[in-house]
Amino acid sequence: MKYCSAVGLLFFVAACTSQEEGAGISSQRDIYVEDKCYTGSGVKSLTASFDEFMSERQKELALLRTELSAENYEQLEFALQHFTTYWGKLAQERDLACEQYATCSFLRLKSPELHNQSNFCDGSGFEYSVSRAKMLNFYSDIERLQLQKNAP
Repeated sequence: MKYCSAVGLLFFVAACTSQEEGAGISSQRDIYVEDKCYTGSGVKSLTASFDEFMSERQKELALLRTELSAENYEQLEFALQHFTTYWGKLAQERDLACEQYATCSFLRLKSPELHNQSNFCDGSGFEYSVSRAKMLNFYSDIERLQLQKNAP
C-alpha cells in the first residue's frame, strides 16, 4: 500500500511540475509577444499621428459647418468617422498578425523542431508586413485628402 501511495504521489508531483513548466512557457510567450508587438511599437506613434490628423480634420470641418449644407456636413462627418473606424480595423489586423508572427518567432527560439513541423507559421511574417503596409498606405491616402471650397 505504501508503494502505491508513493507512486501516486510521484505521478502527482510530476504532473504538477509539468503544468508549471507549461504555464511558465506560456507566460514567457505572452511577455515576448507583448514586447515585440506593443512595447515601444512604431505603430503607437503612427496611431498617435493618425489621431492627431483626424482631430485636425474634425476641427476644420467644424469651422466650415456654416458654409456647408446640412447634408454635406453630415456626409463629411460620416466619412471622417468611417476613416477612424477603418483605421481601428487595420490596427486590429496588424495586432493579430504581429501576435502570430511573434508567437512563431518565440517557437523558433524555444523549439526549432516544433516550429519546422507546424503550418501555423507559414506566411506569418508576410501577413504582418502586409498589415503594416496597409496601415501606411491608408494613412498616406487620407493624408492627401483636402476639403476644398468651390467659389460661387
